[in-house]
Amino acid sequence: MLTSKQRQFLKAQAHKLKPVMHVGKGGVTPAQAAELDVMMDSLELVKIKVNQNSFEDEATAAAALCAAVPGLEHVWTIGHTMLFFRPSRTRDTRYPLPA
Repeated sequence: MLTSKQRQFLKAQAHKLKPVMHVGKGGVTPAQAAELDVMMDSLELVKIKVNQNSFEDEATAAAALCAAVPGLEHVWTIGHTMLFFRPSRTRDTRYPLPA
């Protein structure tokens, strides 16, 4: 669970990032969840955009992704863009969280 100070830090770090994945009409698929699991080891902090034609809203998509990807933390949602964090399991993290 992230504290408010950690969320604030991650939001500041993610300001320059572009979305790396889009949730479309089919919603969150198992293939998307598997791909996100692989991406999180290298990227650690990702933005995901929910397209306007999607049948899922942002809260449902965030819950589905957090349930499908182990250790994934939902940091923030604004509009149709969600921010997720998971420290790398294979190397030192690029985003050391404040205490």
